[in-house]
Amino acid sequence: MNAPMVGSWTVDVRAVKPFTIHGDLYYEMQVVRLDAEGGGQGVIVRVPQHAVAAAPREGQRMELTFLMGQVTAAKNVST
Repeated sequence: MNAPMVGSWTVDVRAVKPFTIHGDLYYEMQVVRLDAEGGGQGVIVRVPQHAVAAAPREGQRMELTFLMGQVTAAKNVST
């Protein structure tokens, strides 16, 4: 499954693995989509550090915002 060009997903975070590319911190997150179109489907997304207020954690529910297929924002949502 590909990330959308524009839009957002609500997801449950199953695993988080930090990594760096040329000194920039990213989070590789294994998530499960909760929305109607992809409900229950697991995907891997990469989130840049500047797109989140704090490091994501396993078990969080988040809303991911995409632009041109890249995550531009990731925020916690209430469960």
